[in-house]
Amino acid sequence: MTTKQFLPLPYGQDDFDNLKADGCYFVDKTSSLKDVIDTDKAYVMLFTRPRRFGKSLFMTMTESFLKINSDNPGDTTLQQKSFKDTKILDDKEFCNKYMGQHPVICLTLKGVQGKTFKAAYYKLAELIVAKAKEYSFLKDSPALNDDDKETYANLSRKSYLRKYNEESLSDATSSIINLATMLYKHFKKQVYVLIDEYDVPLAKAQEYKYHEDMVALISSLFDFFKTPPKDPKTNELYVKKIIMTGCLKVAKNSIFTGVNNLYVNTVTSQLKQYTGMIGFTKEDTYKFLKDYELDDFAQKVKDNYDGYKFYDKEMFCPWDVVNFIKENFDFKQQGLMSKVKANNYWETSTSSSAVYEYLGYLTDSDTQKMQDLVDGKSISFKLNDSMNYDCLSQHLPNDFWSLLLHTGYLTVDWDKTDVLNPEDSSSDDIAVKLPNLEIKDCFEKNIKKRFSDVFVNLKLPGKFIKSLVKGQQEDISNILFDMLQKYVSIRDTATKAPLENYYHGFINGIFTNCEGIISEYHSNYESGSGYPDISFKAERNTKAVIIEIKATSKAEEMDELAAKALSQIEEKNYALPFLKQSKITDIYAYGIAFCKKDCSLVVKNLKTKL
Repeated sequence: MTTKQFLPLPYGQDDFDNLKADGCYFVDKTSSLKDVIDTDKAYVMLFTRPRRFGKSLFMTMTESFLKINSDNPGDTTLQQKSFKDTKILDDKEFCNKYMGQHPVICLTLKGVQGKTFKAAYYKLAELIVAKAKEYSFLKDSPALNDDDKETYANLSRKSYLRKYNEESLSDATSSIINLATMLYKHFKKQVYVLIDEYDVPLAKAQEYKYHEDMVALISSLFDFFKTPPKDPKTNELYVKKIIMTGCLKVAKNSIFTGVNNLYVNTVTSQLKQYTGMIGFTKEDTYKFLKDYELDDFAQKVKDNYDGYKFYDKEMFCPWDVVNFIKENFDFKQQGLMSKVKANNYWETSTSSSAVYEYLGYLTDSDTQKMQDLVDGKSISFKLNDSMNYDCLSQHLPNDFWSLLLHTGYLTVDWDKTDVLNPEDSSSDDIAVKLPNLEIKDCFEKNIKKRFSDVFVNLKLPGKFIKSLVKGQQEDISNILFDMLQKYVSIRDTATKAPLENYYHGFINGIFTNCEGIISEYHSNYESGSGYPDISFKAERNTKAVIIEIKATSKAEEMDELAAKALSQIEEKNYALPFLKQSKITDIYAYGIAFCKKDCSLVVKNLKTKL
């Protein structure tokens, strides 16, 4: 065992000052501070990256660098200690101009959530009160007038903001700009506003069905972005710059409407000074492993956690790297090489609730794309770079893939994307792939999870197939009806996508859990003179099932549509390939019509062997 002294690992550390105070290992990203703070003149900057990529640590590092000492303005003792031996201290001109020279409002919105809008608002109120109390010196500041001090007192009282009336709501949504204005008056210096995980409230609101209310709240909170207030005497903006992080760019709703000087940097952006700013580069990762004497396992780490490509940079998720070292360091030191494992750490750190919004709407093309990804291939689609939570209700396939890209399930295949987009092309086609083995595992588990849990718990696959291959119309109707009542909401079917796509996806979801029970399963596969929605064999290939799906918004049309679906199977000879196989004794054709949470079906045996 080595006698080398190792620094504590930054496990779960997203606060820069705490990390440095604890003497933890630090991957130096400070050289990016100049680009963000000084070089780029955008008033609002938004950086979107997947969860667990180090966004919060970067934001608290930025806060620590800029933040003025309220007791002794101009004193940078804390910064000199925290940033000792970092790259940014080499740029003395920049440090003299910015380090410890500005008031900062830094807040994270990741806790602003709840099962109801009011519960989420209360969390915002608590955040505002805690932030206001950080600036307790303002209540006695001679630079503030009586109105300012009254506003400050209101923002410092939880009981006031929790009144949830028109007056308290107005103060809550004006809290950031009002605090910034007061800080500007007190220090006579422009304020930097840092907002981390700005889109978490929107994601949770979408999940719990109060999205419109949350959009209105966040839009009001950020309203000052559009017309930034100025000091009437100097014409100087109270807020110098706003820096934000999140997973998705929100553009189609009112949050950023009217914000002119806005720069958004996503996982598809090509500005090289920002590509390696958040996350670990390959060089960062290999040095980290070497510093903890785990460089022998660099290939294992690469296979399982590498593969993200932010334009010119090969990137690793910091959460994975830190966890790998934490779990395996002692094994390596003790010589227990066989115990060194690359476990899946990302799975427990991400939510798939937004992904589940799309499961019922996946087309056959999308299903094939999923299989191609699992097989190690790249797929292509038209990128929605402004993918946001408003898009979920439309259930468009390109938005589904865009969501997976922005949330870390996929990464850009830049070589193939360049082929799709020649220099003179204005195409927004993009090629993507699964980045690594860990994400492949998450992808397979999470995409199937919603259906798997349901069907395994209820033991439905066997019952459903048994009923289908025996033509048991009533049993099938009951199984489908129960499933529709419990797992399909009317809201789910309120989509711009064709209704049949939703129910086709729903039925496909059932059959994903029938492996080993059925064979030769096909969806929209050429047969006879057309393409039946679903067909398969069962019971040692002696039974065949053909399903044609219809959908309507009018319940009175279901019976007629189910009959039409069955007629379509016969008229287009979908059963022809099965009729030619003597081994098959029964061919059951089903016409199924869906309407919201109900269905109607008819069945006919197209071949009965005497």
